[in-house]
Amino acid sequence: MSTAEYLAFVPLLLYGIGLADILGEWKRFFDPKAMFLPYTLFTIGLTEIAIYNVFVYVNVVSQLEHTSYLQYLSFLTTPFLFLITVSAFTPEKEAETKAYFLSRLRLFSVLLVLFITSHLLYAGEEFTSATLFRGVAIAVLVLLAVFRNMWLVYVFFVVWLVTLFMRINVSVG
Repeated sequence: MSTAEYLAFVPLLLYGIGLADILGEWKRFFDPKAMFLPYTLFTIGLTEIAIYNVFVYVNVVSQLEHTSYLQYLSFLTTPFLFLITVSAFTPEKEAETKAYFLSRLRLFSVLLVLFITSHLLYAGEEFTSATLFRGVAIAVLVLLAVFRNMWLVYVFFVVWLVTLFMRINVSVG
C-alpha cells in the first residue's frame, strides 16, 4: 500500500459514514407520512454528490504523496464538511420530516454552501464550467438560507440535475 493510499483512508471513511447516513434516509421515501418533496430531492442529490465525490477523490489521492500534515488536514476539509452537512440534514428516526427539515433549513443550507465552496480549494476541474455552476448553487443556497422559500429548493435541484448531466462522462485518473 502506497503512502497516498494509506492517507486516503480517513477522507474516504468520512464520505462513507456520511453516505451511510444519507442512504438510511431513503426509507422515508416509502412512508407517506414522512414524505416531503424538498427533503426527498435533497436526499437524492446528497446521495449522488457523495458517490461522485468518492469517485473523483482518486484525483486528490495522487496529490497526497509527499504531502505535509497541514496539507493533509486541508484535504480532510471537504469530506468533513460533507459529514457534518449530512448530520445536520438527517432527522432522528421518530422526527417528523417536514418540521425537522424546515427547522434546520438555514443550518443545512449554510453547511452545504461551505461544502460546495470547499471544492474551490483544489485545482483540477472535473468539467469546464464546474466553478460557474458551483457559484450558482452557492447563490441559490444563500438565498434559501435567508428567505427559506421552498421554490429555491427546486431551483437548486435543477442546477444539480444540469451538473449531473455534465458529470456523466467525467473520468478519473
